[in-house]
Amino acid sequence: MKLCITGVGLWARGLSGWNEFLARSPNDFAGIDAAFSPPSPEAIPARERRRAPLSVRLAVEVAHQSCRMAGVDKALVASVFTSAMGDTDITDYLCRELAGPTKMLSPTKFHNSVHNAPSGYWSISAGNRSPSSYAGDFHATVPVALLEAATLCTTEDRPVLLVAYDIANAPPFADICPIRESFAVAFVLARSAPRTGWRIDVAVVDGPADWPQAHSPYLRALAASNPAAYCLPLLEALAAERPAELHWPLSRWCHLAMSLKPSDSVTRDARQA
Repeated sequence: MKLCITGVGLWARGLSGWNEFLARSPNDFAGIDAAFSPPSPEAIPARERRRAPLSVRLAVEVAHQSCRMAGVDKALVASVFTSAMGDTDITDYLCRELAGPTKMLSPTKFHNSVHNAPSGYWSISAGNRSPSSYAGDFHATVPVALLEAATLCTTEDRPVLLVAYDIANAPPFADICPIRESFAVAFVLARSAPRTGWRIDVAVVDGPADWPQAHSPYLRALAASNPAAYCLPLLEALAAERPAELHWPLSRWCHLAMSLKPSDSVTRDARQA
């Protein structure tokens, strides 16, 4: 499947967007020692924003970032959301309350507990009634969602927003899938780029594959701390303006292969934005 990446959104410790990623990339992300600062997406009204969990705020923030960069109509873009573990803070709260004597749940937290809460907040904030799906596969969440988004983009011939996020968790969930840092990323995929775009070729290939590794020690550590951050080698290649061949495991029998040919003007335009 031959596509283009026309927009990128990002939020992590010390990184509040694609422009900041580009600015820090030449110095190998040296000096990032700040504590994680949660986003406050202006697209969500203040009253709702105060009640929205971190998972929602992360997903909505990067979704709007990537759509702004791509220049797409937010009301018309289809979407795929993905997370390895969902909102483990709310899941932990629900389990503890239901195991207790009162079994009284907060209506707001229960409302935000469903897996498609972030996509719901996104669709409302963007006035979007286009198709939206959710794909998750534990550690293989990123390649599975990439495959879903690429397939949707190809078959429907329309721009597709892909949003991946996971929040830092604590026991008992940390014993199952340790996520030490919160992270979110978004891409806009299109069949062609009206102005500029990174060209990609995505295919499912027989045989296993090892996870791609970023060159930057900071990015390698971040990727090891969060399944949503397994896409960081792709971001690193985009920022470096260089072709790349990336392979992500889908199962023991097959993997997702991506060939990347970036356009120089994309990163130049992003720096000037």
